[in-house]
Amino acid sequence: MAQAQIKLLGAKEIEKMFGDLPKQINQYSLWKALWRKIAKETADEIELEVPEKTGQLKKSIGFFTTKRSKNFMGIYLGPRIKKSFSSRDKTGFYGAFVEYGDEVMFGGKARGKAQKFMKPAWESNKNTMTKNALKEATEIAARAIKRLGY
Repeated sequence: MAQAQIKLLGAKEIEKMFGDLPKQINQYSLWKALWRKIAKETADEIELEVPEKTGQLKKSIGFFTTKRSKNFMGIYLGPRIKKSFSSRDKTGFYGAFVEYGDEVMFGGKARGKAQKFMKPAWESNKNTMTKNALKEATEIAARAIKRLGY
């Protein structure tokens, strides 16, 4: 009985490619751009949903990063409160009070009426975002492989 022999041509090249791939994909700026792209529609919807008393909270909605978000290659989307948004007339610190008004005590004295703006936007976009994330991540991997010359 004849034995079949299989010889994989280019095995060393494939091994090298997959060895170099983590260096290409493990770039925070790449993932930051990915999350901004797939969450743009959600950010726009949040801005439409946010109660507009002064417009300050609406202007503070955006993407931001922290040391922790960088550890897991992510970003946050919501009211910004630091850096250029730290001044009293630009901050969105009270976004949680607006979103969770019926669950949060304001200064331990009173409760407000919840005016959900983050959760409805998330609920209506989460499935689309998940699909887009998978598609975009696949494209990122393909571009990284192409950059390696394979």
